[in-house]
Amino acid sequence: MRNPTKVPFSEFSIFPFTLSRVSLKVWFFLAALSVVILFLGYRLSGRFGLWVGFLSASLLVLLVYFFAEPPLLEKFRARKLEGQDAWNLRELAQKYARLAGVAVPDLYLMENTTPIAFSMGNHPLVCFSTELLRKLTPTEVEAVMAHQVCHLRNFSSFSFSVSYVISNALVGLASVMDFGWPGNWTRRQGWQRPFLTLLAPLAGLILRIAHSDRNYFENDDLAASFIADRKALASALWKLESYCQAQPLDIPACTTHLFIVNPEGLKESNWFFVTHPKMQSRLTRLVGTYPL
Repeated sequence: MRNPTKVPFSEFSIFPFTLSRVSLKVWFFLAALSVVILFLGYRLSGRFGLWVGFLSASLLVLLVYFFAEPPLLEKFRARKLEGQDAWNLRELAQKYARLAGVAVPDLYLMENTTPIAFSMGNHPLVCFSTELLRKLTPTEVEAVMAHQVCHLRNFSSFSFSVSYVISNALVGLASVMDFGWPGNWTRRQGWQRPFLTLLAPLAGLILRIAHSDRNYFENDDLAASFIADRKALASALWKLESYCQAQPLDIPACTTHLFIVNPEGLKESNWFFVTHPKMQSRLTRLVGTYPL
């Protein structure tokens, strides 16, 4: 049995309820926000407003609890790395987690024809596609690991944690409402998603405000400072961007910021949700030239 005194706050639990889906600072923020909602409801409409505020705050907490993490692992059927580690990923994750000052993430692999990597921070994890491990050189794989571990630092900031959770809750709310949309009751395929179309831009805007180009640039610089050759990271970014342009991924709404490069490619239909800065800017900052 794990020693309870060594359980980090991010995994703190009170039987039978768990708070491990989001960090405690997010729960404190939600508690404060709930109090504000209750106060405003009472001030505006008395007892009826207080009741509406209570329902609203309860709905917000439930959405955050059930939709705090986007279903990327389920979407790509990723499996946890266990047993043999031919790519030495565990040692690399430990090395760069120590340098970056973050918890050692869990490692996952997904079978996909597009070379890509992403990370999520509530339960720190890094996921690689097996195609990435085949297409990139060992030094480039190490650079990607350093970058994704450094990316986890962003999730520890208050602004990003809150925006990340709230945006996912909005997408979750839209999914629930779309499920009950009358137009989908008799449809077996090709569901209509009017609420996701309405709320996804708002969720994307929240993330874009919290996660600016500066965050990506600083993350690139930090990862480059940890590895022996900055050009290895630049080369990995260049290759992954090219592969994603040729073989874009179908991903859940408002999750592009979790990936090392834009996984959807640049299309007219997704320009509003693109969170990554232009690759030209990233490579010029790293090695001073573009293209490589």
